Amino acid sequence: MNSGFVIAVGTAVLLMMAVFIIIFVAYYQQKQAKQQLALKELQEQHRRELMTATFRGQEEERRRLAEDLHDGIGTMLSVTKMSLNQLERQLDEDNIRINLHVQKTRSMIDETMTNVRRISRDLVPTTLERFGLLPALEELADRANDSELKVQLDCPENMGHLSASIDLMLYRIAQELVNNAIRHARARHITIQLQCITDAVRLSVMDDGVGFDFDAVTESKQGGLGLRNIESRLSVVDGHVTFDVAPGRGSQIHVQIHLQAPQPVALLG
Repeated sequence: MNSGFVIAVGTAVLLMMAVFIIIFVAYYQQKQAKQQLALKELQEQHRRELMTATFRGQEEERRRLAEDLHDGIGTMLSVTKMSLNQLERQLDEDNIRINLHVQKTRSMIDETMTNVRRISRDLVPTTLERFGLLPALEELADRANDSELKVQLDCPENMGHLSASIDLMLYRIAQELVNNAIRHARARHITIQLQCITDAVRLSVMDDGVGFDFDAVTESKQGGLGLRNIESRLSVVDGHVTFDVAPGRGSQIHVQIHLQAPQPVALLG
């Protein structure tokens, strides 16, 4: 047999084996990449489900606490006030000192009952459940308004329909940001802005407070908890938040949620 022919055949075989090995390696790498992508998607789905379950549990605990406040402490305070009123009617009208003490005690009970109702509403936004996001935000702004603080709501009159989960998420985020602006930034004017853009809804909370150092706050275990909680909520629906903040000036925080993104299971009810 011609040696040249043998060499040619051997070379062809080697080339075929090399091509086969290259194809096999490429196929294996592609398969590995697909498996890693599938695993990553599975892990992301599991994380979403876990976060959704966590937030659902938080809302259920809030509801339980609100019911305990209303049915337990609220009822006890009402009964105590009734007993105090009966006692006052039996007192001698000439005993001014005792009457003043009774009136002061009743005033304290009234203030406590008001605080119980306020805390109960904060825990479970019944206005949100009954009437929707805009009335709930209006109530949030009205409750915060006083002689030293102006909270303004800037929203379109007709908002597109959002799911109960998105409504609740936006309300909780607005609630957190408004409370932060009042307690920490010492703001005197706060604007809550809600708008619908193409396939998305955007919530902005802007204030004229003293601002804060974002890096320092987020690194703090306690101080950054609220901001991290906002980011965690948004990660469930592929939303994102932008912090335009700095020490010594007002803050602008913008939240955007893409409505076509996967939405969490309902947290209400």
